[in-house]
Amino acid sequence: SKSPMKAAILWFTLCAAASAFVQCGPSAVTPRRVLATKAKSDKDPITAEEVRATVKAWTEGIIDIGKVFLAKKDYKATAEKMILNSYAFDSVPKGSKLLFKPTLANERNFRHDLDEFLSYFVGDGVYSEDGGFAIKPWTKIRFDIYGIYIPDGGKTATVSGCYWFTPHADPDTEVKVEYTFGMLRTAFPAGKLKMYLHHSSLPFSPN
Repeated sequence: SKSPMKAAILWFTLCAAASAFVQCGPSAVTPRRVLATKAKSDKDPITAEEVRATVKAWTEGIIDIGKVFLAKKDYKATAEKMILNSYAFDSVPKGSKLLFKPTLANERNFRHDLDEFLSYFVGDGVYSEDGGFAIKPWTKIRFDIYGIYIPDGGKTATVSGCYWFTPHADPDTEVKVEYTFGMLRTAFPAGKLKMYLHHSSLPFSPN
């Protein structure tokens, strides 16, 4: 017969060996499914599901900035984090620029550096025309996708569609905006999908 100490060692050894399949313990021996998830690298082809998730994450980031603004907390820090998490500043080749055409910009129609992005989203004073798009604020953003284009090899992706913004001050209305995003995988963090192109505009109005 085995000593209590040897039996305990054997028990924990078996638990460790089977931990990927069985939840060990005195009260739980139910087999559990193991999800084999492989971390994405910058070499993996982009998928349509990731593109949709990236669009959704952008809308959620805009709403989060507004929530922090309403709470009178550091919304500029929240905006900077969202911008760096969404746009490929860390993956722009030498001699190239990020391409950002904001919805509500007239004097500075295109933006490419972090200060210009922040100016548009939170109105920090870089350009006088910027009132802070994300601190409108918006309480809801829904979107659709017209189409996704992923070239052979999946190194980049382009998506177009519309989103509808609901302002905090007028929850019964929506502002429709058309968008096109160009995305790529970044080297750091490895494999993350970020935007190198963002074009937004209001629909044409004949009046």
